[in-house]
Amino acid sequence: MPTKTQHTIVLLIEDDEEDYILLQKVLSKVPHQRYKVLWEQRPERGLAHMLMEDHDICLVDFRLGAASGIDLLKEARSHGYNHPIIMLTGAGEDNIDIQALQAGADDYITKDLLQGELLHRLIRYAIERKKAEQERDRLQREQIIRDEREARRNEFISMVVHELKTPITSLKGYSQLLGKRCERMGDAQGMNLAARMDQQVNRLTSLIDDLLDINRMEGDKLRLRESDFDFDELVEEIMADIQLTTEQHSLVREGETHATLRGDRERIGQVLTNLLTNAIKYAPESETIVVKLARDEQSVTASVQDFGPGIPKEQQAYVFEPFYRVEGVETSVSGLGLGLAIAASLVERHRGKIWVESEEGEGTTFSFSLPLAAQQVDQPMLEVGR
Repeated sequence: MPTKTQHTIVLLIEDDEEDYILLQKVLSKVPHQRYKVLWEQRPERGLAHMLMEDHDICLVDFRLGAASGIDLLKEARSHGYNHPIIMLTGAGEDNIDIQALQAGADDYITKDLLQGELLHRLIRYAIERKKAEQERDRLQREQIIRDEREARRNEFISMVVHELKTPITSLKGYSQLLGKRCERMGDAQGMNLAARMDQQVNRLTSLIDDLLDINRMEGDKLRLRESDFDFDELVEEIMADIQLTTEQHSLVREGETHATLRGDRERIGQVLTNLLTNAIKYAPESETIVVKLARDEQSVTASVQDFGPGIPKEQQAYVFEPFYRVEGVETSVSGLGLGLAIAASLVERHRGKIWVESEEGEGTTFSFSLPLAAQQVDQPMLEVGR
């Protein structure tokens, strides 16, 4: 069965009709490729034809009577002509190749080398290079547009978050004032309603803080306040605070690190807080949540293990992406899906690693590791209790 040939349209701008006839003959002998040659003798008509863009590639002679092919090439490019161009030159014309490429030609060839296979290869390569160049330019333009949209989105979120902060702060103050007034009056129902209002305000404040954090991270505006701190002490504090928020779950710590870390203590605490609150939300039936601590010569590792429904394998690669919510979990969980994304970004900014291990029906373990402070890297490890 014969192979179907492709059709390539070549625009030739050449003042010598014999060269036009020669080019037709050369291209007609190329196997498995069909060429159609369009011919223009005068440069002004050649420019007009180029801008019609009814062809795949343009071949321009360097000498067009009194005119220059270089000037024609420059003018065409200045009009936005973006098809590939090959410059034809006569033998012995020095530096034409450099001039042609600087003016915007994609390649050049001397007329004494006009052989079918060589010319076919030049045409094919020039067309493919131009396609690749145009695709690269298109991707760059799209990236610039995405970056501009992202910048506007971040600016908008930042403005909205800051505008919400003031009324939310006032609302929290009013709810607390209302609670105290109801307490003085002995109004138990009013106290209960004020407490519930305060809880909802805290929840809204947490959502706003998450939005502000992710916006700062994406805009590379989050600043860390680094200091040396005791990692075990921080873990103990966070676990004690989270334990006060739940009666159904028991938080259990296994292991110690006896480690000093260098970093933002508050932000590392935020990572552990996010992992623990996540475990509580997604494993409501899990009576125990285990925090495991370990240490090696270079780093410490903290793991938060729940015994909930687990995360499907196909979703585990996406859990650290902003606004991602695990699907198919049989529990109603509120939030924006930012907690894990924030945790991952904070760990990475501390030169650490974060990962997840999970089996459906058996629970989930989120772990992160952080480098030891420099003065502890070369010190021998203490015995770690379990």
